[in-house]
Amino acid sequence: MRQASERPTSDPFQEELANCDGAALVIDPRSGAILNATPAGWCLLDIVPDRACPPVSLDCAMPVVSQLRALAADGSRRAMTLTFWTPRRSVSVSCQVSLCGEGGSICLVRPLKAVLSRQPEPAPPAEKDASQAMHDVALRSKLAHELRTPLGAVIAYAEILKDEHFGPMASDRYKAYARNIHESARHAMGVLDGMLKGEDETSGVPQQLTFADIDPAGIVESCLLVARPLAEKAGLVLSAEVPANLPRVVADAVSLRQMLLNLLANAIKFARHGDRVKVSVAYDAGGPLRISVVDTGPGMEEADHAAGKAVRQRERIKPANAGMGLGLPLTRTLAEANGASLAIDSALGRGTCATISFGKDRLVPV
Repeated sequence: MRQASERPTSDPFQEELANCDGAALVIDPRSGAILNATPAGWCLLDIVPDRACPPVSLDCAMPVVSQLRALAADGSRRAMTLTFWTPRRSVSVSCQVSLCGEGGSICLVRPLKAVLSRQPEPAPPAEKDASQAMHDVALRSKLAHELRTPLGAVIAYAEILKDEHFGPMASDRYKAYARNIHESARHAMGVLDGMLKGEDETSGVPQQLTFADIDPAGIVESCLLVARPLAEKAGLVLSAEVPANLPRVVADAVSLRQMLLNLLANAIKFARHGDRVKVSVAYDAGGPLRISVVDTGPGMEEADHAAGKAVRQRERIKPANAGMGLGLPLTRTLAEANGASLAIDSALGRGTCATISFGKDRLVPV
């Protein structure tokens, strides 16, 4: 969202808005601008009320804009679920919408559950807790800064190797490995930059997601470059099925790459020698776009993947590199923050299919 250069039209709901003690927003769907809002309404969009300077232009791809434009302009009131994007998340809320003006040009949007407009304020932490939190933030920032320097060197040297600045390599495999190192290091640098900007302590999701229309095929290819050496080392068959002419996806590129890498890492580390791992992208015109990671590994019990746990053995014996089991919960959180969803289809003995789905409201046709 951004400040609009000029006010597109007057606000016919000014008096009604002044008497509203809950969340409410006045939106011009034709220009995609918020003309006015109550303090709780600004909070719904993660905008500090004191810093709001209407009109504020909405992303033209934001679902709420197309939803309001589609309403019949008959001046009636109607209830509907509207979806907003904010710098941190995607918010879907049931609203009462009042229309007026020629062609339904102005809408008064009132969330039916005002409690959703503002997250509950946390209790003031004890002095010791606050001190520990400050220490943790400082330690994390220090670690991120110290890692950036050697990681930057890795990226620079890998770029020299993959581009063969000082002559051709003796083997194409070395050149492919250099590309893998370069892609992996660049992704790690993006994660470190997110740490330096600050993350939500409870979810691990960056506070400022950079939404853009990105090529899903390019993201899949970059993740395969990282995952292929790991699959080869584990004795697995890694393949991909990515159709041509896919729509672009409105999402945060670092988040999408992290989601796919998490799913690939889980599939590889729990698979057995000779198992197959496949990344497939499916899209039907007018429907969602689905990115799936399918493996023929041991699978998970329903209770485990419903809870978001990457435990795939009945005896609960994890591989030595199984990690802390944060991959699926983090992937689910990142998916929701990007307006997508994560579905797990798995059972013991028949492998796992993990699917990230983006609705048609997050797709940009090409």
